[in-house]
Amino acid sequence: MLGICNGFQILCEAGLLPGALMRNARLKFLSRPVRVRVEAADTPFTDGYERGEELTLPIAHGDGRYVADTETAALLEANGQVVWRYVTENPNGSLHDIAGVCNAGRNVVGIMPHPERRNAQVLGGQDGARVFLSLEARNATQHAGDMRAVDGRHLRV
Repeated sequence: MLGICNGFQILCEAGLLPGALMRNARLKFLSRPVRVRVEAADTPFTDGYERGEELTLPIAHGDGRYVADTETAALLEANGQVVWRYVTENPNGSLHDIAGVCNAGRNVVGIMPHPERRNAQVLGGQDGARVFLSLEARNATQHAGDMRAVDGRHLRV
């Protein structure tokens, strides 16, 4: 499951991801490109990237400041659950420059930058495209095995 921007906020509020998203530190809506570094390249949405790779992606949010208590932050860092981290600047005041996290199972990811807004040359670059290509590649390699379409639905038989 992937939550981008407000989707990230919803995943946190639903308890699917740790932490919360609060008003930006300067209480202003931000809309501009930022630099992020890939910290975890082992989720369904980031395995098309290399750990340490830096990307330029747009942000557009007023509630993008990631927060968590000290214990949660320490666990996120120790377990490698920080997916993306702001570099050069921390535009919204996020704890530890966090731009995205995943759950312990690594199958729920929340990110504040918008990869869908930078996935083609006409949009200024393709840094965000691999979020979606990663998922596509992972699904293409999954064996359908005992799946069969019945009445327009895919059922396990």
